[in-house]
Amino acid sequence: MDQAILRALAAEVQSRKCPGCGNSLRHADISAHFAGKDKVQLHFRCRFCVFEGGGEIELTAEIYKEAAEMPPPEERDHDFRDPITADEVLAVHEQLSAWRHGLLELVASRQAEPPAR
Repeated sequence: MDQAILRALAAEVQSRKCPGCGNSLRHADISAHFAGKDKVQLHFRCRFCVFEGGGEIELTAEIYKEAAEMPPPEERDHDFRDPITADEVLAVHEQLSAWRHGLLELVASRQAEPPAR
C-alpha cells in the first residue's frame, strides 16, 4: 500500500502544470518518501525550466482511498510516446517547407494515410 500511495501522489503531480513555466509536469523528476506514519515528503523538478517544488503532505482518508483504487503499474493502460527528437523536427520542417498547398490539403492527405506504427 505504501508504494501505491507514493504512485498516487506522483500521478497527481504529473497531472498538473509547472508553476514556473506552465508546461506539463508529466515528465518531471519526482521523488517521494515517507516522513512519518501519515506524512510524505514530495519533491519535483520541471524538466523544462528546472523549477523545483514540493513539501510535506499529510495523508488523508481520500489519498488512501485513491491509492487503493489505483491499479498496479503493470495493469495500467499506458500510451506513452517516445519524445520527439531534433532529427524528427528537422524532417518535418523540410517536408513542410516543400509543401506548396494549403493546410486543408495537408491535413486531408495525412488523414487518408494509415497511421505509422
